[in-house]
Amino acid sequence: MTRLPYRRTRGAEAGFTLLEALVAIALLAGTMVAIFQLVATTLNSAHRVGASNETAEIELNATEAMTVVNPMLQDAGAIDLGPYRLRWTSTAVSPVSDGLGYPRGTGLFQLALYDCAVRVEAPDGALLTSFTLRRLGYRRVRDPQIPLTSGTLPGG
Repeated sequence: MTRLPYRRTRGAEAGFTLLEALVAIALLAGTMVAIFQLVATTLNSAHRVGASNETAEIELNATEAMTVVNPMLQDAGAIDLGPYRLRWTSTAVSPVSDGLGYPRGTGLFQLALYDCAVRVEAPDGALLTSFTLRRLGYRRVRDPQIPLTSGTLPGG
C-alpha cells in the first residue's frame, strides 16, 4: 500500500482570523487618532503663529506711522493706512519745559513726554490691536539769534 503524501489542510494556519483582523484594525484606529490629534495641534499652532505675525506686522506699521506724529501739536487724530485705520490720543506725562541751547542757554524748542494710546481698526471699525507709545512732543517757540561780530555780516 502506498501512502499519499501528507497534505496540510487550509484551516486556522493560513491567513488572518477574524479576531486578528479586528485587533489590527483597532490598533490602526488608535494610532490614527493620535496622528490626527498631532496634525490638529500642529495646524492650530500654525494658525496662532500666523495670527501673531499678522498682529506684529500691524503694530510695526502703526509704530512707523506714528513717527510723523508730534503729540504736542496734535493730541488726537487718525491716519488711513489702507487695509486698516490708525487712531490715537495723547496725554502729557511730563510738564512742558524749555530745551537747552548749545553750548549754553535756552533752546529754540519746548519739550514734553506724551503717552500715545494707539488703536488700529479694520475698515468696519473692528479693533485689530491697541498699544501705548511714549513719544516726545516738541514745538518751536524761539527764533535763532545769530551773534554778529563787529564788521562781519552773515553770509559775507
